Amino acid sequence: MDSKIDLKAYRTMLRKARTSDEAVAVEQLRAIAQNVPPLYTMLSVAAMSLGLTFLDIGPLHLTIGVPALFIVVSVLRIGWWTHEKVENYTYEAVRRGLLSMEWLSYLLIISLSCWVGLLLPYADDTHAAYLAFFTAFTGSSATICAMPRPRLVVGALLATFGAFCLLFLPRGTSFYVFMAVHLATTFFVFFMFSYIYKKRIEQTVMLHNELVSENERASGLAESNRYLALSDTLTGLPNRRRFFEQISVFFERSPNGQLPVVGLVDLDGFKPINDVYGHSAGDSVLIETAARLQSLIADHNGGIARLGGDEFAYVLPWNTTPEQAKEFAESILKVMERPFMLPCGNISRVSASIGYSSRDFDVDSAKDLMEQADFALFRAKETVDKSIVRFSAIHAASKRREVLVHQAFKNANLDDEIHLVFQPIVNSTDGTMNCCEALARWDSPEIGMVPPGEFVPIAEKAGMTQEMTMAVFRKVIDQMKVWPDSARVSVNLSAQDVNSEQCTDAVAALLMVQPASLRRRISIEVTESSLLTDFELVRANLFKFRELGVKIALDDFGTGYSSLRYLQEIEFDVVKIDRSFVRSIEENGKSFGLVRTIQQLCRSLSVTCIVEGVESREQLEYARSAGCVFVQGYYYSQPLMADKLVPYLLHEESFEDYRQSLGLKTIGVAS
Repeated sequence: MDSKIDLKAYRTMLRKARTSDEAVAVEQLRAIAQNVPPLYTMLSVAAMSLGLTFLDIGPLHLTIGVPALFIVVSVLRIGWWTHEKVENYTYEAVRRGLLSMEWLSYLLIISLSCWVGLLLPYADDTHAAYLAFFTAFTGSSATICAMPRPRLVVGALLATFGAFCLLFLPRGTSFYVFMAVHLATTFFVFFMFSYIYKKRIEQTVMLHNELVSENERASGLAESNRYLALSDTLTGLPNRRRFFEQISVFFERSPNGQLPVVGLVDLDGFKPINDVYGHSAGDSVLIETAARLQSLIADHNGGIARLGGDEFAYVLPWNTTPEQAKEFAESILKVMERPFMLPCGNISRVSASIGYSSRDFDVDSAKDLMEQADFALFRAKETVDKSIVRFSAIHAASKRREVLVHQAFKNANLDDEIHLVFQPIVNSTDGTMNCCEALARWDSPEIGMVPPGEFVPIAEKAGMTQEMTMAVFRKVIDQMKVWPDSARVSVNLSAQDVNSEQCTDAVAALLMVQPASLRRRISIEVTESSLLTDFELVRANLFKFRELGVKIALDDFGTGYSSLRYLQEIEFDVVKIDRSFVRSIEENGKSFGLVRTIQQLCRSLSVTCIVEGVESREQLEYARSAGCVFVQGYYYSQPLMADKLVPYLLHEESFEDYRQSLGLKTIGVAS
């Protein structure tokens, strides 16, 4: 009987029981019934062995006849219990079955004891010992099969022990006395096992009853759970799952292939409310936003939902005109302009970005409309002067291009198609260059040259940055083996890479087999934003490289959060000041002050400071005035192929030093 059938029978039998005692009896019969076939098999083998042992010294009716009869009875009992459907028993049948098992057990033990008694006169000392073993072992083995029923175990053990004492103690040897003591102890332990077994059955039945009660209660709450599963608990609006069902209904019921309008609304400025006033204030804004959107959708026969966080969605029916779709989006912006009263009594404001689908393109499903709205919302959020964006032909082309690049990148042989260029990092005091930053370029045989700003985000979105990173590191290592030993190279790790234990392990394994002198000339750059997800994981991942002698650089410093904590806890070797400070350093005194402060901080911590994005002589002058010596940017050089850097690495050529640049009227690269 396999476990699946046992479980089904177990549940069926327990369901028929009216009380816990009945359920326990049901389980006892089920367990014992499963043990009957192996029990009779064991007893048949034991009886046959005993009969053959006495074959030469006892009469045939005792040595052959009794075992043969017992084997026939065993076969019949095995056949009966193998085909018997215990799960169909009523409780009365269960009670009768257990009672009959008890009486049959007693009859069996008495019969075997009588047989042993009849063989005993023919036995010498050795055969008598075997008869004693047969009486004790066969009886105790039989009780093991009856363990679920302590009453049956007690009766069988007492009958066995009584027969043993009656048959063998009169022989007057200490051997049988000590054996009787041993049996008494063993039989008592068997009884205790049986008692514990029954207690476990009672606990199982109790647990089953509790589970049945829980299931009934869960069934009673099924409708309530369905509502909760399809609703946002905070605002009462439909949730993401329910909204997808709604737009599918709108899509399928639209006549003549006409399309509904799907829009997404994202709140701008919501996170600061949570950070400053707490989540209760944020919740009140979300509840009020839901109420405002519901009041707008009521007159348009559409639907509104909260997808999660501060993102809402709406759907308008197929008969909504383009003008009405635009007006509805504008009305959302208008109602969101009204201030929000927070629970603390303060007044706050948030704005919204909206992207919605277009009817100018054929789509196959409601999911396509949702993707259009999502793409348009992304464009709305990245465009400063547009809060409402409708999916357009430009977006469609951009989306097609993204799919094309993604597919080409997925099929790319990156070791062959990726090549490197290197942007010098210059000591502006003397124009020398010992370090550069490795930058990946991808030349696809399918779609041609793809700029990093296009393929890197797609690789991150597709979770394929590790393959690209490994290809870049392999090429950097190969190049450093060719360059002079003084050359140093920095390599970027994306946020996805530095948060991946698998990726950092793979890079560390690649670096580990390289000479220590080569590893010491490599710097790994990570951005502040990459540290925000799981700081402890990132720190552990970066420590792998530090143990190998690789330097760690913090890129785009000043654009993230908690920068001083990062400097303290990770102990960066290099800090690169973000180009956004340099871009405004001429007009904005605060930018100049921040650059100078960062440079002084790095000096006090003995950390190398590099300023990025220097593109003009004026920016270089300001950077120098702020105390910055190491510079990276187009003022000195655009990224170059590896062979173009060799003269600079050998110091056969150098860039303009700072004093030379002061006397120049034009900007260029000095050779």
